[in-house]
Amino acid sequence: MIAELATLFGVMLITILTGVPVFLSMAFGVVVFAIAFAPLMSPLVVVQTFQQGLDNQAFTAIPYFFLAGTIMNVGGMSARLLRLARAMIAHIRGGLSHANIAASVVFAGISGSAVADAAAVGSVMIPAMKRDGYSPSYAAAVTAASATIGLVIPPSIPMVIFALFTGASVGSLFLAGIVPGLLMGAFLLVASYIIARRRRYPASKWQGIGELIAAFRASFLALLMPVLVIVGLIGGFATTSEIGAVAALYATIVSTVIYREANLKQLFQGVVQAALDAARVLIIIGVSGAFIWIVARLSVANNLALFLLDMQFGPTTILALMALGLIIAGTILEPVTILVVLVPMLVPAALASGIDITHLGIVVVLSTSIGLITPPVGILLYITAAQAQAPALQVVRETMPFLLALLVLLTMIVLVPAVTLWLPG
Repeated sequence: MIAELATLFGVMLITILTGVPVFLSMAFGVVVFAIAFAPLMSPLVVVQTFQQGLDNQAFTAIPYFFLAGTIMNVGGMSARLLRLARAMIAHIRGGLSHANIAASVVFAGISGSAVADAAAVGSVMIPAMKRDGYSPSYAAAVTAASATIGLVIPPSIPMVIFALFTGASVGSLFLAGIVPGLLMGAFLLVASYIIARRRRYPASKWQGIGELIAAFRASFLALLMPVLVIVGLIGGFATTSEIGAVAALYATIVSTVIYREANLKQLFQGVVQAALDAARVLIIIGVSGAFIWIVARLSVANNLALFLLDMQFGPTTILALMALGLIIAGTILEPVTILVVLVPMLVPAALASGIDITHLGIVVVLSTSIGLITPPVGILLYITAAQAQAPALQVVRETMPFLLALLVLLTMIVLVPAVTLWLPG
């Protein structure tokens, strides 16, 4: 089994590190595996497993949620939410840094994507922070760190994928993600405040309670969308796919009819972008069907569960080891790849040790989000470094306090399941 897994994952990782797209790297790994171990997997099985990987109607929820987030962005939602964030806390020392984090918290409830969060918030906040005297590397670092919240606060696309692959409740995961997501914002704000005090970063002028009320009114309909999604799922009013479709329709109506900030050209561009984003995810899911087949054929999940039980590790130790492994994997692999390739191997071991599936889901998503800002690869670091035109190494250095804050939070969530489970319960 070790030789087979080393071949499968070794080929995939080597090709990823050479710059080959993830789905092609995965497919190449499967093909090499099929050739090297022909008795185990025939070419016909390879084709069948690729098709079976997407043979689930529930996957239609993914493009709908991407579409909702994209339309809300092109429809002016990000600008309204940034205005609200600045009105709330920009007058405190280091205010734009704090507003950057607050904006990510509220924007996360719309986009469900860390990359979308970094692109939308960073395009506005990084230039504003640079104009106010913040270093480009710090502006990039705080944007990258706060963008990780986009994976945890609902509606979260990684949570939808986790639920589809594990049988967990999407509604329970969304509820469970609220408190950890808000705590991510709080922990990052503490780190931001300490840095701002030490470096004596400036505070913006207080615009008054009138501006705060006006900003809240302007962004109210945007803030309402994640509430509608969660209520719809928890209340059982519709399936995940149907809720995603309703969210996309809601975003379209708000952006075009009420706010009137999105024209047909912008809507078309949003649809195209959502289609591309969804295709990147769905093609990885399709290829993952072969990975899942191989893992099942080799009994990897069962053997891993038996190994951990034989070691007599407690649930907390097992969960901590999984979190550490996922953070390391997250430095190289995209969250979607981790969710569809590695998580199916971990779930049987977690359930056998008594770990709650909802708690596991939050730890998995939070761990992979931390991986997005963990060197050497941490994709968000390079996205925001490019936005700020800052050296990547300096951005990595500036990210360390925020990374430490998120690791402390992850440790707390692993040790205290009630942080995630009290709201769904």
